[in-house]
Amino acid sequence: MNKKQANKTTQQQPAIKKSMQRNASPKPFKYTNLVGIAIIILLGSIIYSNSFNCSFHFDDASSIVANKAIQNLSNIKSLWNYSSNRFIAYFSFAVNYHYGQLNVWGYHLVNLIIHLINACIVGWLTLLIFSTPALKDNPTIKHKKTFAFFVALLFVSHPLATQSVTYIVQRMASLVAMFYLLSLALYMKGRLSENRITKYIWFAGALVSAILALFTKENAYTLPFAILLFEIFFLQKEKLIINFKDYRIILIIAAFLSIMIFMLSRFSLSIFKPIAPTQGNTNTITSLNYLFTQFSVIVKYIQLLFLPINQNADYDFPIANSLFGIRTLLCLFFLLALIGLAIFLFKKYRVISFGIFWFFITLVIESSIVPIDDVIFEHRTYLPSFGFFLAFISALYILLWNKYKYVAISMLLLIIVTNSFLTFNRNKVWKDEVSIWSDVVIKSPNKARPFVNLGNALKNIGQFDVAIEDYTKAININPKFSDAYYNRAVAYDKLSQWGKAITDYSKTIEINPKYLEAYNNRGADYGKLEKWNEAIVDYNAAIKIDSNNAMPYYNCGIAQGSLEQWDTAIIYYSKAIKIDPKYTSAISNRGVSYGKLKQWDKAIADYSKAIKLDPNNASAYTNRGVSYRNLGQYEKAIADYTKAIELDPKYSSAYNNRGFAYAMLGQWDKANTDYTKAIEIDPNYSLAYSNRDIAYQKLNSKVK
Repeated sequence: MNKKQANKTTQQQPAIKKSMQRNASPKPFKYTNLVGIAIIILLGSIIYSNSFNCSFHFDDASSIVANKAIQNLSNIKSLWNYSSNRFIAYFSFAVNYHYGQLNVWGYHLVNLIIHLINACIVGWLTLLIFSTPALKDNPTIKHKKTFAFFVALLFVSHPLATQSVTYIVQRMASLVAMFYLLSLALYMKGRLSENRITKYIWFAGALVSAILALFTKENAYTLPFAILLFEIFFLQKEKLIINFKDYRIILIIAAFLSIMIFMLSRFSLSIFKPIAPTQGNTNTITSLNYLFTQFSVIVKYIQLLFLPINQNADYDFPIANSLFGIRTLLCLFFLLALIGLAIFLFKKYRVISFGIFWFFITLVIESSIVPIDDVIFEHRTYLPSFGFFLAFISALYILLWNKYKYVAISMLLLIIVTNSFLTFNRNKVWKDEVSIWSDVVIKSPNKARPFVNLGNALKNIGQFDVAIEDYTKAININPKFSDAYYNRAVAYDKLSQWGKAITDYSKTIEINPKYLEAYNNRGADYGKLEKWNEAIVDYNAAIKIDSNNAMPYYNCGIAQGSLEQWDTAIIYYSKAIKIDPKYTSAISNRGVSYGKLKQWDKAIADYSKAIKLDPNNASAYTNRGVSYRNLGQYEKAIADYTKAIELDPKYSSAYNNRGFAYAMLGQWDKANTDYTKAIEIDPNYSLAYSNRDIAYQKLNSKVK
């Protein structure tokens, strides 16, 4: 072997040695990420497994249950007109309604899937953060997969998320978070990519996701600030220099301008207009006192993230009308200190600093100077919580990881297990309206709205007396709460206590002269007392408030008919039908009015329309039969009576009327059978008795 060959051999030996070392020490399990994702999904599925039968709650009633805009998936225009700002969220509800109507199981499934996706994106985004240039020398990157895993587990298990997952309508909070986080993750992938084509594919995905976020909920308006935050904290290798020739700076500026133009086009300065006292609070909410109150609210959010106990679906939170209240000042100083800490930690502990800034930036839409009548809701912490968990994990690493790694891991596992237990139990509270509002009235005993909502829940299951007690408690707390009087009146109606109901409807109208339903219902109660003129006055008052509401026209038609003002009744029924062409009761009742005027052809036309709209409308068949009978078309009348009896075998008047039609055809045996059947169903049916006597006489005369 010559010297040259010997050198070659010597040079190759280290490579062989390295190769042998790689074979001797196998690579880490390559499916680690998939296992982590599986654990996150499994944990989330277990702790929310008892949420699938939780009922609709609170705003679910108006946004989903009674929302006609979501009931036709193909009518995109209707959805857009209902809420263009939150079109994507309502479109998702429309998809749920299309496939499952009002079956809560499907809505909860979608909510949970969104939450699980968000937890996975949170883990992914954490990994991307620890893969950025700014953290390349940070010792934490060795544990980035572990960090990402624990951040995702904290996110998926924390009980503060229940209001965004189990409370169906607050899918808006979790859905906007999904698009928001995904947009940032895709943007980060684009920034970290070295392939020009791939880079722009990632950016395109980020843009699409950002647009979806913008049309899901207004929280998305802070997205450009979040991108800027990532740029400053993680994507700048050196000091931040604003170079207007840099395409990234141009893109960020363009994003800012686009968002500003979008916001200005969607909203006006009226969003800063003070909010008068509502059912949620007894104070006027202004931009200033809302801001002062948010200092305490944000501190409460932080406390709940650290210690999620005594959660409440409807907090009784005091309004701060002055900056100089002790509580307000202390909370302001605490928040300023927290921001100061974030600035101080920027160079050395960048992830903690980022987490703090993220928390404030993503909370700013709902916790700043734009007044909202409800000053605090737990679902508002859903997106900000990512920053909290990221900062928490980083702080734990700094304090414990190097010396007490297993203590830190044990602490995290204990927190996650505890959170999972609390979340599972919190879902039990969300089970139904009675359980959630029973919990709230204990925690907010001096707030009127929870008592009204508990009363509504009890009223819906037939516990009217207990509901009245809760409405009365609400009235004692807030004597100007119109909904409390209105709902107590409805409960009195259910107990047939018309006088008490009328008194409460009158009080409702005194407080809120525009309360259409109170006028309509008071009119109905006047009708039950046969005070038709008073009823007509109330129905017309309701019509004046909303001339596009069909019900007051319909009710006024009934009142006019009860006064035998048939022509006037027809006018009101016709107006109701014009507003709602499928209002079968109005169409059928107009037919009755035509019948009273002996306009049988018009009556038959209306009954036929009613039957076409509702083929199971037994009374429409009977009434059309009466019209045919009065035109001497007895065979058609008998056919209609027979159909009515098929639909309702206990329909005594249908038997009596068919008996009369048989009698007119001289078929006295069949007439006698029908009269007898009518009497069996209703032993007090005097007309059937007299008709049967005639049939007996005719049959006896035949025998003689």
